[in-house]
Amino acid sequence: MKALFFAVLLSLATVPAIAAEWYENGSLHGESALVWQEASDANKLATAGDLIASSFQNDMLIPEISSRIRSVDDIRPLAEELVNQLDAAFEPEDDPSQNRQVYANQKVNETAAMLLIMMGWVDLG
Repeated sequence: MKALFFAVLLSLATVPAIAAEWYENGSLHGESALVWQEASDANKLATAGDLIASSFQNDMLIPEISSRIRSVDDIRPLAEELVNQLDAAFEPEDDPSQNRQVYANQKVNETAAMLLIMMGWVDLG
């Protein structure tokens, strides 16, 4: 149940309280993997930063991760790793038709939640 709450929380993630230039204007939270594949690196990083910051603000991160966050700059390496993981998860298929079929229904926020759980970054206890 907590995992479902976490996925819903990430779908609503916007964090104006912790805003810095590198992660402003992220707009991919509820988008599909197809949109992610075509998005700019800046938008990906900003979106990942929002997702990490939201998880931090809602005490969802494990202590080992949350204790390292003292400023927005501390979120950036975590966001960069989440971008890398999402890029790998959404690696485009060579055939455009197959790519659409595989990724059309995969959502950024849902996949990010799964990745954060798989990486052991969130506390579902």
